[in-house]
Amino acid sequence: MGKQIKAGEKLPFFKYDTPYSAANSFRQLLAEHAPLVLVFMSNFGHPITRTFVGRYAATYDELTGGSLALVVRSRADRLARSVGPDTLPYPLLCDADGVLYDLLDIPTRSGALSTYSLEAWQIMRDAKRRGYHSPANGQQQLPLTLVLDKDGTVLFSHYGASLTDVPADCGAAQSLLEDLDVAKPVDVDDADVTIYADPGAAPDIPGLTPHVHEYAQPHLGETGVFSVFDDAYKDEE
Repeated sequence: MGKQIKAGEKLPFFKYDTPYSAANSFRQLLAEHAPLVLVFMSNFGHPITRTFVGRYAATYDELTGGSLALVVRSRADRLARSVGPDTLPYPLLCDADGVLYDLLDIPTRSGALSTYSLEAWQIMRDAKRRGYHSPANGQQQLPLTLVLDKDGTVLFSHYGASLTDVPADCGAAQSLLEDLDVAKPVDVDDADVTIYADPGAAPDIPGLTPHVHEYAQPHLGETGVFSVFDDAYKDEE
């Protein structure tokens, strides 16, 4: 077992597999996409992981100041049949053996009371109605959210207290980068800028209002995104 990583420390470079390519360089990923929001969750077939997979894909355009990658405890070869190179707009790193999870001491817990938020309860309830069966051992993989710069230095580290304690979507990830003052600036074409004579008529612009970082809970009625994929629960068999 490793130790929990903190801001200011460095995550070692490593090779990783995706469902569509093997032995990728994490060093290169950072060089091309930092600042990188790196989210660790449970296996790809877990209803909560699958919900956030779809949610991050649907809102990826809102992440303009950096990039996102998701780590799952799943075998790349088993996901290859359903996750191709153009399925998701961000990299899906597969760590079925939990090497990174052990290195970073990401906890697992048993029991819904110690791992479920209100949002998690609804996601799991809806999943069970769709035919999902919880693992017999009852162990739940808690999440971790990191923000990394191009040399692997951790700018932000948050070990989740519940299964849904991660950025709610890519808009929240963008806000996190802005809170840390590491978001890449966005080039604005002068032709697209509108000057408002009446300041009260100007729309709210994300990032210009005071913001205290907090993982907000989205509307519970919008958490079911299983329809993004043909088969929601069989990738782990």
